[in-house]
Amino acid sequence: MSSLYLYTIAALIVGIIFPAYAIWNGKKARQLLIEQPSSKILVFRQTGLILICLTIIVIIPFILNGKRLDHIWLHFLNKPLWILGLFAISFLALYIFKSLRLTEKAAKKFQKANKDVSFLMPSTKLELKITIIISFIAGICEEIVYRGFLFWYLTQYVPILVAMLLANLPFALGHLTTTGKKNTFGAFILAFIFSGAWFLTKSLWLPILLHIIVDLYSMILAYKSNQLLNNNSQQPK
Repeated sequence: MSSLYLYTIAALIVGIIFPAYAIWNGKKARQLLIEQPSSKILVFRQTGLILICLTIIVIIPFILNGKRLDHIWLHFLNKPLWILGLFAISFLALYIFKSLRLTEKAAKKFQKANKDVSFLMPSTKLELKITIIISFIAGICEEIVYRGFLFWYLTQYVPILVAMLLANLPFALGHLTTTGKKNTFGAFILAFIFSGAWFLTKSLWLPILLHIIVDLYSMILAYKSNQLLNNNSQQPK
């Protein structure tokens, strides 16, 4: 088999096979998380491992064909200061989010807006630590896989706007049976925002940064909301 076919195989895996698996397995995973909240840590770890594996799958064809990752807009990897800046800004955002003080009203509003995915939200310090790590893994891996590789692959065959739509669709569909239609639509909108960041910069640096920050914000606010409301409910009235 020519190594060139590996690009197509990788595209089929991340664009069709994995989203189909996520849809098929999502309902079962959702039910497990609702019935056994302690399984969140296991599910989070599995999610991180899967994303890392998908990223390896899309990078392998480039290695075997001797092509640089510049093709999928990872040219900033050759600039250590850009990598340092990516993590420096991400950790700064993490520090700011962890320093935020929530009011009970804001916590209730956040929980109401995210009630459909409350079973996914961290409620313990260990779960928070793991979701912070997953936020970095997802921000890096999903951008490489969808806004990087899959989008690049599709542009070889279809116009750029069609490629952008088709690359973002499996990213959103991967959330369908786990988080519901509303959050799937939200993921699709975010995907286009990340795509817009790529369009403005022709680099994955900004999409990766935005993705990490969005995930960190959601997870930390979820944890803070849970803690605040639980503590208030336990206080004597």
